[in-house]
Amino acid sequence: MKKIIRNIAKCKICDDVIESKHTHDYVMCKCGAIFLDGGKEYQRYGWWPEKVQGKSRDEIIDFSLSEYKEEE
Repeated sequence: MKKIIRNIAKCKICDDVIESKHTHDYVMCKCGAIFLDGGKEYQRYGWWPEKVQGKSRDEIIDFSLSEYKEEE
């Protein structure tokens, strides 16, 4: 199982990069299309359908900036 080191996502709608730094740290991108929560404890994310016009998760959220570590 992977441990979250940094919980970061980029909104592909507005190009904003957001980071949830601690548990219950709910953050939204500047256009309000996506959100992150959970910090290093869990990675909860979502988006608002009315803001993304039927696009899929992979079309609106980029998780490539998040960092993980394999638990020993």
